[in-house]
Amino acid sequence: MYYDFIQAHKRKIIAGTLLFVTAIIVWSMVIIAGRIGKTPVTISVVPSNAVVTLNGQVVSNGTQWVAQGTYTIQATKDGFKTEKKSVVVTGEKEKNVAALSLTPESDNAKAWAKTHDSDYKKNETYGAIEASNNGKYFTAKNPITTKLPYNDPYYTIGYTPRTDGGVDLTISTPSPRYRFYAVEKIRELGYDPTDFVIVFKDFKNPLGDKK
Repeated sequence: MYYDFIQAHKRKIIAGTLLFVTAIIVWSMVIIAGRIGKTPVTISVVPSNAVVTLNGQVVSNGTQWVAQGTYTIQATKDGFKTEKKSVVVTGEKEKNVAALSLTPESDNAKAWAKTHDSDYKKNETYGAIEASNNGKYFTAKNPITTKLPYNDPYYTIGYTPRTDGGVDLTISTPSPRYRFYAVEKIRELGYDPTDFVIVFKDFKNPLGDKK
């Protein structure tokens, strides 16, 4: 019976199968083409039905493919505090992750959060992955930070993160002599001081304040 049916509709079955396979291939090619030159970033937001925007464009929870760069992610939902963060999407990270957990403010939101504690705990896992990968990326980009702060009895060398992911170095000492020694210490640590912006704290103008 089945054999007779297949034989009777053989051409239609073959044509339908080819059409289905072709549609799958075309769909796959469109997806692949849309990801060329882009990097995946996993967005995890609780509550999952919050409105999420990436640089002002509405997106959904899950993996988004975007050009590398710095993005602002914002999540909003009635009854919850709006959350916003900046994320650097780059191929230099093992994973690009942005996790946002909205704090409930209204009574209904607090009741919802109480019954969805597992969602918040699950999102903490994404937050830990995000923090770990961001930390590794920051250290790889700014290896000098692994040796700072450097504390000497007469001066301290530290750093201040910049919005572009780099760092400015800070030297704390009121003594011009030890400021010089601190700069030389940067060389001893294996880095060229001229590669950094150095901010001298505790600096006192020898000419005094201008009135």
